[in-house]
Amino acid sequence: MEKKNIKILIVLLLIAAISAIVSLGCGEKTPDGKQAGETPSEKSQGDEGDEAPSGPLVYAADYLPDKDYGGYEFRIVSPIAGIFVNYPEFWGDTEEETGEVQNDALYKRNRLIEERYNILFKQIGVTDWPELKPLFNKSVKAGSEDFDLCMLICREAWSSSLEGIVMPVSSLPYIDITQPWYAHDVNGQISINGKHYFAYSDECLNMFHQTMSVMFNKKLAADMELENMYNLVKEGKWTVDKLFEFSRMAVRDLDGDGKMTKEDRYGMAGRDDLFYGSFWVGSGIKTVGKDENDLLVFTGANEKLYEVLDHAWQNIWGNGDNIYYASSNDVETGKMFENNQSLFHVMHIGAIPALRAMETDFGVLPFPKYNEAQDKYYSRVIDGWILCVPNTAQDFERTSIIMEEMAIESKNYTLPAYIDTVLRTKHTRDDESQEMLDLIHLTRALDIGDTFYMDPVRNTYHGVIASKKNGFAAAVEKNMGSIEKVLNKANDAALSLN
Repeated sequence: MEKKNIKILIVLLLIAAISAIVSLGCGEKTPDGKQAGETPSEKSQGDEGDEAPSGPLVYAADYLPDKDYGGYEFRIVSPIAGIFVNYPEFWGDTEEETGEVQNDALYKRNRLIEERYNILFKQIGVTDWPELKPLFNKSVKAGSEDFDLCMLICREAWSSSLEGIVMPVSSLPYIDITQPWYAHDVNGQISINGKHYFAYSDECLNMFHQTMSVMFNKKLAADMELENMYNLVKEGKWTVDKLFEFSRMAVRDLDGDGKMTKEDRYGMAGRDDLFYGSFWVGSGIKTVGKDENDLLVFTGANEKLYEVLDHAWQNIWGNGDNIYYASSNDVETGKMFENNQSLFHVMHIGAIPALRAMETDFGVLPFPKYNEAQDKYYSRVIDGWILCVPNTAQDFERTSIIMEEMAIESKNYTLPAYIDTVLRTKHTRDDESQEMLDLIHLTRALDIGDTFYMDPVRNTYHGVIASKKNGFAAAVEKNMGSIEKVLNKANDAALSLN
C-alpha cells in the first residue's frame, strides 16, 4: 500500500495552519496541547476522490500520528449486522457500495481508515448478543489476544470493567474524550474512581438509536386543534403537564363498550421500561451520582424525585383517565400508534423506521421538561452498545489511534447518514422533526441507576408505578440496603484496580 500522496500532506498542513490561527469552539486543545476539532474543508483527509460529508465542516484531529501498520488485521467482535431487527447500528463492515446511503457511508469510513493506516478490518461476528460478554471475559482472563475490540452492552461493559479486564480508554494515548465526536454529558456519568473504562462517541450509533423521544400523530393533533407542539418545544413550554393534558383529550372508547381495551384510543402508548424512567431523567434527576472522589453515591431518595414520580403516577393511574396504553411489546405499541389509536408514542428514536408503513403523518419531539422553570430538555439514553479494549491487547497505541479515527470519521460519515438520510428523509415527515432530532442528539442524558443498575435501582421505582399503588419513599427505604450494597461493591472493585 502506498504512502499518502502529496495532496493529503498539503491538506494536513493547511488543517494544522488553520487550527493554529482560528480558535474553534469545539476544537479545544488536547491534554498534550495539540489542536483538534472542526476544519473548514471541501474534502476529508482521505484519499483523493473521497467525497466529504454534507455541510461545510469536516472533523479532523492533527494529534493523530502518521502510521503504517503493514496490513495488520484489526479484529472487532460484534453482532452480525442486521441480525437484530431493532438494533441495526452495531459496528460492522460492508464489502461494497450499493447506493444505500448508510451502507455506503460505512464503506467509505472503513476504507478510508484502512487506507490511512494500512490495516484491514475484520469483523468477528456472533449471532446472539448474550455470547459477547462470555466470549470477552473468557478470552481476556485466559490472557489471549484474540481481538482488538469487543462490543458489549453498556451494563456488561461496566461489570467487565470492574472485573479489571477492560483497559480504560482514559489510559490510552490517543483517546481524547473532550473532542466534539464524544458524547460529553453521557460520558461525564460513566467514570469511576477517576477512570473512564469506555466512552461513547459518534461511532456508537446505537446510543442515539436508543435515546428517548415522543412521536405524535399529526392528524389527531390537528383534529383536536392542539397547540403547535414544535413551537412549545422551541419556546421551552413543552412540559409533562402538556403531555398529560393533550393525552387526556385524546382518550376515546371507540367501540362504545364502556371499557378501555386495545380496540380503543389512548393518549399515549409505550413500553413500560422505556416510559417511566424518562420522567426523572427528563427532569434532570439522577438516581446514582458521584462523590468528590468520583465514586458512586445513591441520590434517589430525595423530595424532587418523589415529586416528579408522584406527579407522573397521579396522571397515569391516579385519575382513572386511562390515558396510557402500557405494554412490554414494542411492536404492539407501535401498531397502536400506526393505527391512529394513540396521540403519542413514547419510544426511543430507533423505533421511527418501524413506522415506515404509517399512512398518517407524524412528528418527533424530545421528552418534555418537568416544568417551564427547567433550564433545558434532557433526552434519556436507555442503553448503548460500546466498544471495549481488552487489557490483553498487544499494542494500545495502535488500538487508540484506530478507535479515535473511527469516532472522527463516524461523525463525518456514518452519523450524518444515519440521522439525515435514514431517519429524516425516509421516515420523518417535516423539517421541524429534523430540528427536533438535532435537539435530541444534543441533549442526551444518562442515569447510571437507570442503565447499569436497573436492578435494584430503576426497578424500585418501576415496581411502584406498575403496581398502580403510590409509595415511592417507602419502596426506596425498603430496598435501600440492597441498593447501597451493590454500589459499595462497585466502589470497592474500582478502588482495588488502582
